[in-house]
Formats: sequence, C-alpha cells, structure tokens
Amino acid sequence: MNTTAAALQANVTVPTIRTWCRIGAVAAIKQAGRWIIDTASLTARIAIGAMRTRKQAPVSIDLTATYTYDAPGPHGVEPTTVTPTVKRRTVVRTGANLISVQGITPLLADKLATITDPGARTHAAVVLGRASIVICDTADDDWDDDPQAREAGRLRTTYRGDIPQITVDDVLDLAAEIRTQLA
Repeated sequence: MNTTAAALQANVTVPTIRTWCRIGAVAAIKQAGRWIIDTASLTARIAIGAMRTRKQAPVSIDLTATYTYDAPGPHGVEPTTVTPTVKRRTVVRTGANLISVQGITPLLADKLATITDPGARTHAAVVLGRASIVICDTADDDWDDDPQAREAGRLRTTYRGDIPQITVDDVLDLAAEIRTQLA
C-alpha cells in the first residue's frame, strides 16, 4: 500500500504516514524512493491510535448554581432556593486551611433528578441543603476510619447517606472535584 492510500485509511496526513514509516511505527520498505506499507501493520497502528483517549476539559462546578424546590412551610407549600456557600478559614491552633461548602443541593442536582417521587426528591433536597463538605489541606488520623471522610480527613462531609440514590461516596467525589477546581 502506498502513503496516499495509507493516509486515507488511517485518516491522517501523508507526512504523518511517512513519519510512521521512518520511525518504525508501521512496517514499511522503501522501493524506488517510495514507501510501501504493510497493510496488517497499518491496521495495528490505527487500532493503537483508537485506544488512546483524548484529554477532556476539566469539569467546572458552578458554585453559584441554585436549586429551587417546593417545601412545606407554616403557610403551606413555599418555594425554597438553595445556593452553595463557600468559606475559607485557617485554624489558628493547627494552621490547617479549611474550605467549607454548605448547601450542596444544586451541586448534586443531576442525582436529585433521578429521584422520581416528588416527596422523596423534596426530602433529598432538604437533607442536602443542610449537609456540608469540608476540605482540609492537612491529614488528621482521627478521621482514618470514618465513613464520612477520605484521605485521613482531608475530605469530609456531614452527609450520612440517608438517600439511596445519593451515597456518601457521591458527596466525597464532589468534594474532590471542588478541591481540584479551587486549587
């Protein structure tokens, strides 16, 4: 197979095919100044390229998102809106830097959407609205075996996993994503 046919098959440019031939990425021989490419080798090279995954842009968490739901109140059903609150502080005694995120309901809206029962969804929104995440830059061995913490307490939550569709791991995964975003 010549370089033009190989380039079409591999969906790359002819110079790329020539480079592959020169560096041995595909089996090829040069006859009369032209590359003759082994078809099986080219097919294998194309398969290798297909296995590579492209880097995806990091997911950005909208920390200003809101979630509104109808909650029972003293005067009947009232719309309630939850917006995350992010606070940073340094613990004077230990020097640890903490980030706390309260009102995580909007950050888990995709999980809430999987709850089909409206009453259960409202309950979940209330529970997550009261839950918080704490991200700490130092480890604390007291958190090692706590099911609501990871990485020796660097990531922790007050959420206890009360809602079957939303696990503590879901909330701690969110905490890890927030840490990455705020780093």
